[in-house]
Amino acid sequence: MKRWFKVCRARDLPPGRAQSVSIGGQPFAVFNVNGELRGMEAACGHMKANLAAGRVTGDVVECAMHGWKYCVSSGECLNQSTRPLRTFAAKTEDEHIWIELNWPLIVSDDEDRNADASA
Repeated sequence: MKRWFKVCRARDLPPGRAQSVSIGGQPFAVFNVNGELRGMEAACGHMKANLAAGRVTGDVVECAMHGWKYCVSSGECLNQSTRPLRTFAAKTEDEHIWIELNWPLIVSDDEDRNADASA
């Protein structure tokens, strides 16, 4: 079942920035890409650094630890051969930003990583 989780106040996430949130003990991030929100797993595929701490340029986030780059729309790693990160729908409602996740949260490398993505 899908469920929406509050991330932060909308005014706290200006364009070109990211916000991290822990839900069910797992890190997620919401990115503001020129006014459009994108949700994604926050743990970099390399050493699990939080991608919300990285540099956001357009729809690409660069991991602050070792420079791995991800497309926040697709979850695809752009400069390494690794599995894509899961992406999720995000929205603004009641002056807050929300991310939509399957609940209860099940983390498995065998599942389709982008099954939760919404256009």
